[in-house]
Amino acid sequence: MEKTYSNITAMTITELEELADFYLVDISDVVDEYGRIVIPEKSPYGFTANDVHPDDFKAISQFGRIVKNYQKLMNINKTN
Repeated sequence: MEKTYSNITAMTITELEELADFYLVDISDVVDEYGRIVIPEKSPYGFTANDVHPDDFKAISQFGRIVKNYQKLMNINKTN
């Protein structure tokens, strides 16, 4: 995953989770080992966060959380 560092200096855990959900990645993928916020270069939806209204961002993030949970359930089913 290509990434760029954000100039954002602080985000709440909820905001980090929403960011991770938006990009369909784990929260550990949006924070590096030094605590810097990392923004993936490409959105899985074909647009960047700058193209999205804040309400749209929340809705897409909620959908992303559903997709990630579904993927986790499918991985659990494969291992059992």
